[in-house]
Amino acid sequence: MMQVSATHSLLPLLAVGLPLAGAVLVAPAARLGRAGRFVFLLVLAGLATGLALALVVAVVSGITPATALLRFTPQAALHLRVDAMGALYGATVSLLFLLALCYSWGYLKDDPHETRYLAFFMASHGWLLGVAWAGNLLTLLVFYELFSILAYPLIVHAETPAAIRAGTRYIVYILSGGTLVLLGVILCFFLAGDRPFTPGGVFAPGTDPALLRTAFWCLLAGFGVKAAVMPLHGWVPEVHPAAPAPFSALLSGVMVAAGSFAILRVVFEVFGAPLAATLGVLPWLQGLAALTVVLAAVLAVTEDELKRRLAWSTISQMAYVLLAVSLLAPTAVAGALAHITHHAFLKGGLFFCAGLLATGAGVHRVSAMRGLGRRMPFTMAAFTVAALGIVGVPPLSGFIGKWVMGVGLVEAGHPLYLLVLLGGALLAAMYLLPPVWLAYFSPAPETPEPAERRPVEGPRSMLLAALATAVASILLGLAAAWPGMPLSLAHRAVAAFFGGG
Repeated sequence: MMQVSATHSLLPLLAVGLPLAGAVLVAPAARLGRAGRFVFLLVLAGLATGLALALVVAVVSGITPATALLRFTPQAALHLRVDAMGALYGATVSLLFLLALCYSWGYLKDDPHETRYLAFFMASHGWLLGVAWAGNLLTLLVFYELFSILAYPLIVHAETPAAIRAGTRYIVYILSGGTLVLLGVILCFFLAGDRPFTPGGVFAPGTDPALLRTAFWCLLAGFGVKAAVMPLHGWVPEVHPAAPAPFSALLSGVMVAAGSFAILRVVFEVFGAPLAATLGVLPWLQGLAALTVVLAAVLAVTEDELKRRLAWSTISQMAYVLLAVSLLAPTAVAGALAHITHHAFLKGGLFFCAGLLATGAGVHRVSAMRGLGRRMPFTMAAFTVAALGIVGVPPLSGFIGKWVMGVGLVEAGHPLYLLVLLGGALLAAMYLLPPVWLAYFSPAPETPEPAERRPVEGPRSMLLAALATAVASILLGLAAAWPGMPLSLAHRAVAAFFGGG
């Protein structure tokens, strides 16, 4: 086992606390007026994002910031610790939440439930940062369950029958998965006590293999619900169309990824790669992940509703991460970690664009996107960049993670799974390029439209958020080799996982 020293720092606690304070102060801040309240929340979210980026700098400098939160008993405590993987995910979470909050200014105009939305939005930001920087399984469990439950009011925000049905399905799946996670954490606590996440694992030699296998299954299945690996994915295609567009972007960009992130913690820092390889569970995960990559992409090709198509895409794209993890291939795992961040901005941008298309043109289906490239040029420019990035076109960020994963699969001797990766990319082109073609190269409908229904670019705050994700995707691709970029942090994390530093 590899022990990791940490440096006491209040920065993680402050970064988590800022958005949580915003959640508490949303209602009193209404006295500032709508604009004043949004500025106040943007300042808090911006400060949290600045701290998250400062933690990235600290990790690159060789520091592991940590802070104690709460001790329940002498044997059970909550604490935060920021390593390379947590720093990368935490920065991704904060940046995307900040953009989604900007987007919400235009999206929520005249919404009677804006106060409720903003309160749960800010709380979700704080709790998800806690997931990123959890220092042990108990802390991960607490923050993971809190953010999962707090997502429910955001999913049912519209209070339509479809939203209520989607929320009900979500909560059934999430509570079922959470029960499995709780059981797995209890078993790990029984077998190893309250141990911090440790590259190489926390279990002593000779630990009961049957109980280890049971705990491993429980944790993989429980977190697999959030990661949307088939057949545990059923909530995703229902929730995304029903949720508000900015929250759909977060669900797809960082919340589904939370399940994959937690599985990475379990495999490499609770069990450790050598032990995980002996339990006989990972071959099952390999098969399910490969099936999910291909089948979810096929279903995306056949789906006409835009947000459902993007939801199926998320299921497929996040399965790349689980496939790399299940193969225990170091380079592929590094590519998968970088892919989590790259996918977050690409898919977040696509959902931002879906909201703009619905707001500015009343378009909810791919088949209705004809001619929109000329009538909503900025929205479709952002959509096109994100679509090409998901397909894996260089030099966009989506290419980087997939290229490194592919190289890693070849290095590890898994050419069959390389074909799965390439097949998923080909299918991504089949479900994301047709909307681009329709928007730019198909004529607009000939039926005259009333002036008030003609497509127009959406509110400026929504459009700027979508364009920001496009710019981020370009920059992350061009600057992929720089220190502190996702791929650099991913390699640093993988070096620790496999005993290299």
